[in-house]
Amino acid sequence: MEEGAALDGRLDELVTGEPRTEMQRRVLQADWSLTPLGAAEDWSPTLRDAVATALNCRFPMLVMAGPELVMIYNDGYADVLGARHPSALGRRVPEVWPDVWADIEGMIAGVFAGGTTFVEDLPLVMTRFGFDEETYFTFSYSPVLAPGGRVVALLNTTVDTTHRVLGARRLAVLQRLGSLPRSPGGSATEACEAALRVLAEARADVPVAVAYLLEEDGHGVRPSASYGLATDPPSSKDVEDWVREAVSTGSTVTVSGIAGRWPGLSLPGASPVGEADVDTVVLVPLTAAGQTRPVGALLLGVSPHRRLDDEYRHFLELVTGQVAAAVADAQAVEAERRRVAERAELDRARAQFFSEVAVTLQRAVLGPTVLPEGFAVHYQPAAGTLEVGGDWYDVVDLPGGRFGVVVGDVVGRGLDAAAVMGQLRSAGRALLLESRSPAHVLSALDGFAELVPGASCSTVFCGVVDPAAGTLRYSSAGHVPAILVGDDGAPRLLTEAGSLPLAATEDLVRPESEVLLPRGSTLLLYTDGLVERRNENLDQGMARAAAALVEARHLTPAELAAFLTDQLLEDAPDDDVAFLLYRCGD
Repeated sequence: MEEGAALDGRLDELVTGEPRTEMQRRVLQADWSLTPLGAAEDWSPTLRDAVATALNCRFPMLVMAGPELVMIYNDGYADVLGARHPSALGRRVPEVWPDVWADIEGMIAGVFAGGTTFVEDLPLVMTRFGFDEETYFTFSYSPVLAPGGRVVALLNTTVDTTHRVLGARRLAVLQRLGSLPRSPGGSATEACEAALRVLAEARADVPVAVAYLLEEDGHGVRPSASYGLATDPPSSKDVEDWVREAVSTGSTVTVSGIAGRWPGLSLPGASPVGEADVDTVVLVPLTAAGQTRPVGALLLGVSPHRRLDDEYRHFLELVTGQVAAAVADAQAVEAERRRVAERAELDRARAQFFSEVAVTLQRAVLGPTVLPEGFAVHYQPAAGTLEVGGDWYDVVDLPGGRFGVVVGDVVGRGLDAAAVMGQLRSAGRALLLESRSPAHVLSALDGFAELVPGASCSTVFCGVVDPAAGTLRYSSAGHVPAILVGDDGAPRLLTEAGSLPLAATEDLVRPESEVLLPRGSTLLLYTDGLVERRNENLDQGMARAAAALVEARHLTPAELAAFLTDQLLEDAPDDDVAFLLYRCGD
């Protein structure tokens, strides 16, 4: 599209916000007379309203205008287009999306015929970055109706769920690796073979793998197990050098250009996306928990249908950690024949490793958080399990120096609960950024929870902290009450704005309350795992938490978090625990 034409005043009046975003500027400044839609001043009010709705929304939205399906989209959808932005603006959908047109053409035709479409986690093969990319999208197609019922455009609301779908798929692989039984023969090779048999079921993420172990002399390198290879495992000097580099540095080695060096390395059928040679491999040192020197390295092929981003690298490192744990376990069995006394320590190290993996996985689902001053958070999985759960916390930067604070708990445990938690957390964060009203956030989450299987009856405490005013506005959906302790040591349970869990009943009006946060006061938001114990009612647990908060109220937030963990979680709770602390500026 050409730029530089005069702004269309009528559409401009409907687009809010200053300064304009990139896509607001592009749409308002484009010369639409060069498209089948004609000049913007000649658009119907219905089309202008639909375009303004998309441009005013932060959620990815696309308007497919007219029978030609001319594309008008917002900033969120620009990210979906990848390298096809900004040239996609004003072009026809089939021209911009030829790779997925066969998948969506029938849906679009159905909407123009009077229907609607909603699809969850639809697999799509896109070439938006120059290669066949495995993606997943949840989206809806809604008709834009002119007076009289004629469909003049189609509104596409979409979200890229690829990271969530792949995260759940990869988490399942890690859990299966973590549940491998001990090697009865005490053989490191057998342990590698068993682990790679599990990993071979995940060729969409790891199309090929070879485990290289050091010889007993510590110098030679030998392939001990593999899968997915169309030929024998690579054993050239280059491979040995890569393995030695990974072992000697203790760092991951990434090698590209494999397709040219070893064409046809991997067997076909790795990915539903299609066939393509593996071109990049990573070699991750096999270092088990409690050991300082790697015992070898794991060569892992990178899917040619995904970019090797930080999340993908982290998954491959966790996979290697699990294989390393299996190798270490086999070595432990062999060592037990000589030193029975070492068994307890080795089992403790293995359990600690799995516990660290559980915490790492949960934090990966929660997402990275850089905490503002005055905040501290803690997450701890249930004792004796590698499963992630549905507990979460969040701190959201809001305009005016305010902060949104959320703690919630999804019913259940495992991948399903973690997936629901991730959706509720993302929705809550987006709603806080839009409205900054805790009651409105929870009311909107009621409607969202009705659409997400497993989200009903989740509990959420949502608040907005205003440090300048020294206040907290909050609302609670069936969640355990927050605890506020003043600098004078007087505890208070925040129960005034409590109501039912999410989606428990229809048309529920969520209450909201405001409380003062005196300087030096401490606020504790938490899930029930912190206070719930067998043979003890919940009031006793909350009283114990309040007493600990009072006792250590003069510690820094980080020190206080460590104190609460030591005092309240010493008996290894049966449920996940998440809590958030805030200290009002001294």
